Amino acid sequence: MCPSQHLSDSKTELFVQEEHETGKIVPMVTVVRRRGRLHLVHPSWYRNSLLASTGYLEFANAGDFAANVWNEIPVPRHAMILMAIGGPIALLMSIVAIRDFVLSWRNVKLLRAERQYLQSLKSQYLASPSPDADLIRLIDSRLGVGWRELGTELIDRIAMDVFLGFGALLVGTGTIMAIWGAHPRVFDASNLLSGFVGNAFAAAFGVINAIWSIYLARRFHRYNQACSRAPALSPFRDRLRLRFNKFKWHAIVSGSTGLIAGAASMVTAKMWWGYVVLAPCMVCQVACNRFWRIHLGYDRPVVSDHDQRGILIRESQEIRDEEKDGPLLDSLASTVTLYNALGALPSPSEALDWTSLPSLLQFLVANDLFDSLCGWLAHDKAVPSDVREAVFRHCSEHVATSITPDLLLQVPASLQPQLRDLCQQYLQGAGRKILLYRERYILEMVGSMISKDIL
Repeated sequence: MCPSQHLSDSKTELFVQEEHETGKIVPMVTVVRRRGRLHLVHPSWYRNSLLASTGYLEFANAGDFAANVWNEIPVPRHAMILMAIGGPIALLMSIVAIRDFVLSWRNVKLLRAERQYLQSLKSQYLASPSPDADLIRLIDSRLGVGWRELGTELIDRIAMDVFLGFGALLVGTGTIMAIWGAHPRVFDASNLLSGFVGNAFAAAFGVINAIWSIYLARRFHRYNQACSRAPALSPFRDRLRLRFNKFKWHAIVSGSTGLIAGAASMVTAKMWWGYVVLAPCMVCQVACNRFWRIHLGYDRPVVSDHDQRGILIRESQEIRDEEKDGPLLDSLASTVTLYNALGALPSPSEALDWTSLPSLLQFLVANDLFDSLCGWLAHDKAVPSDVREAVFRHCSEHVATSITPDLLLQVPASLQPQLRDLCQQYLQGAGRKILLYRERYILEMVGSMISKDIL
């Protein structure tokens, strides 16, 4: 047996020993290779996958500018040129809507599956001889956040993609048809598609989105009021207030903008000044889209039969002997501390040997970052191809393969320094981002739990 094999065996035993001492199961990530690309199957993650380009869906309403302003026969040449530009742009926006619809539908399926699992788990605990009220509160808080997430996906994304995407398709078609508006039937059809019919979908979504936005604004205002009166939350009060105010004001601005833009788009069918009102609304929608993706959205693992790790299970083991909100607040405090510590160089923790690959992997496992690391190694462009292939060397085409920390320790000795450096790079970049996402999710869980207690 070669020395490198002895080294790998000793590192593997280190993880096995750690598992027995802590009682924590060493994580496994299921990976499959399709058409040469690596895909993580389990654990499943809810993704902050809103496309930046969807912020421009309102621009499709302005694609019919030339068709509505110069709605005359014969069609001026400069108007034809603008129609030939605006029409295809509106049609392209419908493709963006289709792409975002697919990404959002993936999230919806995951959230529905998680909701069913949590409800069955709650029913199981309620049916026990002595149900744990605090554990049920914790499950309810996850269900509450999941309800908001599901509503966001169904209304803020899927409804937007369907209404604005279909409207963009009609507006784009009508605008292109207007180029040949000298034909009476083409002229009439163009006026309908680029006028009231095409823009009616934007107006309808504006109303739906406004109703949902009112609900969100009231929801997060209630969260803020509830948390401001809870003494145990004093160390986190500023974070909670900032988080809930961001949600509330985003809902107010987004709902108001969508409603005004929908009304303005109907006005543009007959009056040019409707575009003057529509223009600032389009800019606001781009800003709202960016604000959501950067400041509000998050990625998080989904609780399921396949993956029961995370806040729910970890806290359920401790909750009986702690203050009812203690474990959740402890998770929030440790997440904030860890996020700040990872910004320090060269070592984020006195207990972590920054130069040791086994120590780094143990740190990742202990803080539920291993599956995120595997996803980063599989897809990030900063990872050299030879290291990626060494890590996922056992993954064959269309065959699900489990990746564990000990498999990463068994990469060739010549590549281990690179893998160690990549783990450091991950912790200081993508790893900190995951912790920031985790903090956002826990803050909302706290708000959901506290508000239910007051009600």
